[in-house]
Amino acid sequence: MRYLLNLIDSFVSGIPSVIHAVLLLVLAYVVALIAKALVVKALKLLKIDKRIDKLGVVDEATGSSLDFIGKLVFVIVFLLFLPGVLDKLGFDNVSTPITMLVTQFLNYIPNVIAAIIILMVGGLVAKIIRQLIAPILKKLNVDKLQEKAGISTSENATISSVISYVIYVIILIPVIIAALQALNITAISNPAIAMLNTMFGMLPNIFVAIALVVIGTIVARIAGKLLAQILSGLGTDSILKKMVPSDNSKLKDFSLSKAIGEFVKYVIILLFVVEATNVINLEVLRNVGGAIIAYLPMVISSVIILGIALLISSWVGGFIEKKCPDAKLTATIAKTAIVVVAVFMVLIQLGIATTIVSAAFIIVLGALAVAFAIAFGIGGRDFAANTLKKFESTKKN
Repeated sequence: MRYLLNLIDSFVSGIPSVIHAVLLLVLAYVVALIAKALVVKALKLLKIDKRIDKLGVVDEATGSSLDFIGKLVFVIVFLLFLPGVLDKLGFDNVSTPITMLVTQFLNYIPNVIAAIIILMVGGLVAKIIRQLIAPILKKLNVDKLQEKAGISTSENATISSVISYVIYVIILIPVIIAALQALNITAISNPAIAMLNTMFGMLPNIFVAIALVVIGTIVARIAGKLLAQILSGLGTDSILKKMVPSDNSKLKDFSLSKAIGEFVKYVIILLFVVEATNVINLEVLRNVGGAIIAYLPMVISSVIILGIALLISSWVGGFIEKKCPDAKLTATIAKTAIVVVAVFMVLIQLGIATTIVSAAFIIVLGALAVAFAIAFGIGGRDFAANTLKKFESTKKN
């Protein structure tokens, strides 16, 4: 009987706590609904929902970003009341960790708000400065330098637009650093700040590298045109026309001086680009640039070999066709043989599978020699016999 009385007493004494917990739950529900409605209405007034929609953060059921944010606010507010409800029910072991978690979350809210304000204000200032700088640069006719260099781009890739965006990024980097510091989450902020500081420190080198590439492009264009004019004045194109038959339609409009000028132009640009990568001071880019410079002489010599071979093959083919109009097949074989030999030489010069290429080259030459010997032996027996008889009679006399 006493046990039953004790049980009833404990039940009756626990009723107020249960009532308090239920009232807290009802209050939490009402407050969460009010907070949800206020946040959704504020976002609608500020027209931020469209920007959030672009990020793809939407509610799966309704497809609305405002519904997603409203539900998130509802859950957060409801969770704030949950530790009190658990305390009233006597679940201290459960409520204590939740209380600590909620306390940490509430302590971080001012930091998060400060970081958001810094990002919003900094982004707005950077955007205003970008919008002011772009028209000023256009008024100064900066984009005409691009036209003089012969570089045609879209409206978003003009020099004024690029410079304004670069300044925009330069302003944003310290803003992002300040926002990360305001968060005061060292596990995230310290590595991110270190990375951003490294990027900020590299900006001067990047500007120098860009300037080098721009200057190199201008210098290369001037040098290429000047060299083409000098070679044309020295009669390079006329020498080519003398070597190549006049009826060769493929090389009729070809200008050797312009081709050399273009080649030199791109070589100069490549050298400036490699130097620009060295200025940035990244080990990977530096190694790639060094490898390109080391390989460049082989490429140049290969181009020269191939160019000379093409000219000689064209001249030989034209000469054979001129002397023997019916020997077109012979002319084609001669031209092909010269080009094939040149290709093997180029592959060896470039160091591409040197052993295999050398062996293939020797096999091809041997096959050609054997084919020539067989052809001469079968087709030129009478000629060889007459020649030997004349030589023998001359020796006897």
